Amino acid sequence: MTKSPWNSVPLPVLALFTALILTLSFGVREASAEGERYERLEVTVPEARAEKTEETEQEVSSARVLVIASAFTRANRNLDQAQAARYGEHILEAAERFGVHPFMVASIIIRESTVKQNARSRYAYGLMQVNWKAHRKGLKAAFNHIQTLDDLLQPRNNILAGTWIFSWYLRSCGGSTDKALAKYLGRSGKKYIKRVLALYNEMLGDFEKIKKRVVVTLDASHKLVAFAVE
Repeated sequence: MTKSPWNSVPLPVLALFTALILTLSFGVREASAEGERYERLEVTVPEARAEKTEETEQEVSSARVLVIASAFTRANRNLDQAQAARYGEHILEAAERFGVHPFMVASIIIRESTVKQNARSRYAYGLMQVNWKAHRKGLKAAFNHIQTLDDLLQPRNNILAGTWIFSWYLRSCGGSTDKALAKYLGRSGKKYIKRVLALYNEMLGDFEKIKKRVVVTLDASHKLVAFAVE
């Protein structure tokens, strides 16, 4: 993985970012177990995307990380902005790899664990509340670096595992987000689905606001620079 551009962003810039998003009140519940089992899953490579310039990609990615980090710190007041941004970067990696929108992954995390790294329920663990008992065999086969429960609890590993599982639910449901979320929960869960989709749509709205009000770019030294648009 390349060095995170957020490492070079000063705290005042992050504060500017956060201040540009409206303070939203997210309702959260205790962690819930991720659902239906898939025993024979394979890691696939996403289809090739249209090429973009480096600066455009960086701008979009940085804005998405900002939206996710801000949503995460609202959901979990004990989470600092830098850690939330790192989670956001892991989400972008997983979303790109498995073809799931990053805001959907982030919304599942908020709803499942309230963005708590060590969240545990009866069978589920971590940020995405992955059911280790149900998916252990498939995860071990698919990911060389996820071989134990301790491995699964690492934020990047947990996000990769949960996104991978959810991507297969999407495929098995013909792309139906509602049905895929029900499979992930393990039951119909209308309130769960409604809440995840509400979080997702709120992040989409925040992303559009940021695009209009902030420019994120690289300076001559390839450091991340942000400034407000009047």
